[in-house]
Amino acid sequence: MKIKGKDLIKLGFKKAKERTSHELGEMNYHYYTYDVSKHCMLISNSNDEKNLDGGYYVEFYEISELKFTELEDVKKLVKLLKKAEKG
Repeated sequence: MKIKGKDLIKLGFKKAKERTSHELGEMNYHYYTYDVSKHCMLISNSNDEKNLDGGYYVEFYEISELKFTELEDVKKLVKLLKKAEKG
């Protein structure tokens, strides 16, 4: 199942809005972040870089080689990270 922005919000992600300006004009885009700890964050791709199916993917901020493209996988990941955080 593709990952939608509202799914990420339900899981506790925060929407980050960006604005850039270049020779083609101004661009507005957004992505989602989830702070696991002060040293670890999950981040989605931006809305202008969605997957072929129109959904988002999620990766660790510092480890872009690990991409999660299925909603159920992201739900499990967040649950595990919350559990690990509690010790």
